[in-house]
Amino acid sequence: MKKTLLIILNVLIAHLLTIQTSLAQDSVTDPFCLMIKTIYSLDSISFHSQHNTKQVFENDTISTNAKVFVKKKGTAISFLHITPEKSSKELLFCHDSAWVVDHHDKIMNCYGTNTDQISHNSMSQFFPFTLFNIDTAILKVEPFWKILEQTEEQTVVSLDIASSSKDLTDIRVEFTIGNSDYLPYRIIQESVYLKADKLYQEQVFSEYSFHCSELENFPKYFSEYTKFPCQEQKTENMVERKEEENPGEISLKDLELYDLAGNPFVLPDKGLILFDLWYVGCPPCMKSAPVIEKLYTEYDEKVYFFSINETDQDTAKIIRFKEKMGVTFPVLLGGKENLAVKVTGRSGYPIFILFDARSGKVLWKFNGYSDNLEDIIKEAIEQNL
Repeated sequence: MKKTLLIILNVLIAHLLTIQTSLAQDSVTDPFCLMIKTIYSLDSISFHSQHNTKQVFENDTISTNAKVFVKKKGTAISFLHITPEKSSKELLFCHDSAWVVDHHDKIMNCYGTNTDQISHNSMSQFFPFTLFNIDTAILKVEPFWKILEQTEEQTVVSLDIASSSKDLTDIRVEFTIGNSDYLPYRIIQESVYLKADKLYQEQVFSEYSFHCSELENFPKYFSEYTKFPCQEQKTENMVERKEEENPGEISLKDLELYDLAGNPFVLPDKGLILFDLWYVGCPPCMKSAPVIEKLYTEYDEKVYFFSINETDQDTAKIIRFKEKMGVTFPVLLGGKENLAVKVTGRSGYPIFILFDARSGKVLWKFNGYSDNLEDIIKEAIEQNL
């Protein structure tokens, strides 16, 4: 879910890197072109990868580390092994299948039958997939990169990226390239999402090795752990909208809710109540926030609006989300009861619930974001006033 913003940015970068023009570029001495040539020429390599990231509405940068082994031909990967530190899980791509290995439970879950599937896994953040999506025409295109800094040891190159997504602005992409080996040592991706907050991602690569004996044999556990077959993997950036379903006879009486100070909150005992369920950093939730705020200003005398967060534990992040997204109606914290699962049977957000305060009966519900979300919710309200 939080991976969605990173996926969007990576897709934009990969799209730009494949744009071809008829203008020639001298790739003999250009550091960016030499880096791509080097990546293409390597058949096997291992390296240490550090991933530093700051998600939207977070103040701290989180650092994680992993060891990476890869075998390839050109840009075609035949074997990829990512072993994060301080984790019982690792990522393995072999025999044209992507696996998430869980050493704690001694099981292997198949994610798909090509490398596209693993790019949606959280451990993919340790591998520079973007570099392996660059078209070979990069060597003969009009340069969309420029040198920012050059020392005896390294060159810093920035990419000129014109966002094709209205959600992303102020995009910054930089590569740090070693002058002696033309390998990438640092990749920075930074952008502002929905003009609300900054997303930062940094990959730092070190300890390169080209004699990878570990790649010659499959891990021993591959034949020992229980394997589960591949299933369709649903990712957050697929379909954001899910159609309304029959609410049934679900009752929302005597709910356990709290204000942002941690005090118990009692809902009104009559009238219509609209719940907006979300979590911090959820892209569809961020898109829907201004829509719900607009509806609140229109229906605040007819319907009670409440913004519900039953996922995040950091109240400071929740308050920052509220302020950045311009939410003026009450924001509450959920209790032990998971309303998302209780009402919809799903844990996907955002979720919108309209119910009768007196009886607690759910009158309408909707899961996900839609471009016509305002009309969908307005119709539900008008039908139940």
